[in-house]
Amino acid sequence: MKKHLLALAVSAALPVSALAAPTFYGKINLSVDKTSDYPEGPLVFTEDDLSDAWFVSSNSSRLGVRGKEPLDFDNLSVIYQYEAGYDVDGDSSSTFSTRNSFLGLSTVAGKFFAGRFDSVVKDAEGWVDQFNETVADMDVVFLTQNRNSNTLNWESPELSGLVIRAQIAPGEGDEIGTAPDNELKDGLTDTWGVSVTLDNDALYAALAYESSYDEIAVVGTTFGGDRDALRGTFGVQATDSVQLGVIAEQVTFDPIGGDEADLMSYLVSGRVGLNDRLGVKAQAGLLDSSDLELDVQVVTLGMDYKLGDQTTAYGLLSASDTDFDPDGTANDFDESGNAFSVGMVHKF
Repeated sequence: MKKHLLALAVSAALPVSALAAPTFYGKINLSVDKTSDYPEGPLVFTEDDLSDAWFVSSNSSRLGVRGKEPLDFDNLSVIYQYEAGYDVDGDSSSTFSTRNSFLGLSTVAGKFFAGRFDSVVKDAEGWVDQFNETVADMDVVFLTQNRNSNTLNWESPELSGLVIRAQIAPGEGDEIGTAPDNELKDGLTDTWGVSVTLDNDALYAALAYESSYDEIAVVGTTFGGDRDALRGTFGVQATDSVQLGVIAEQVTFDPIGGDEADLMSYLVSGRVGLNDRLGVKAQAGLLDSSDLELDVQVVTLGMDYKLGDQTTAYGLLSASDTDFDPDGTANDFDESGNAFSVGMVHKF
């Protein structure tokens, strides 16, 4: 009793700012996966891009610290976050990797911060990807699921669920393409993007655009060039237990010294909660590019079961069809694949 009274007395004597403390949080997502001729990513240009093995996977497991503290000026606070991906299964060459991490200010005009952060296009997926951070994640058929480095960000104040985001990032001397046609990216806005998002209890809607650059390898040849992406997302919480969503994205890749290529990606998803613990869900994704002669289709069925307030078990089955048929080459293939996964997620 005396210890409690002493602690209360000391707390009362300290200034309020001294009591502010960061929030420690994390997520562990481990699964056992089996894949057979299943795409590892959206750009499947060789059969080596198809996976065929058993895995124990650490699906974006993470540790983080975040906080917000008032400063010596009215309506001004410092905001900060350090989030590190943690390799729980232990098969990565690096135990930690940098996820969304930043330092900035919260003002009446919104939040201003710098660091490594999701692109506005990636952020615009919302909750619509029902198999997020699993082997059947939407990044199997979407090209622009990027977390950008060296970013400067602004996020508007929320108005009835409406938020505007803007992001720029310098290339810091990145060189893309091959000599003599290579390009040096050394400007302040080599990557820039903007998004508008509406998120309330019943509806999620987002429109996002990003202009950036990339390098892709097609049958052993690397192409560097500019990339533009436009994504639209719509999700609705039809009832307390029913979620429906759709995402559409157009990407234009303009390689140095090559022909421009358009890619279209689509996702349709849904989840039905059978009771407070059990939910079943389904999702279909498609990547199509007639310019690259590439077609990737994925259909996934799964369920999740709530074991506790912070712990969920899940399972999924996914089927894929990948067709790459470039004109004038012998590197074409058409493969049907599948993936199976059971796992558990714990948040703290």
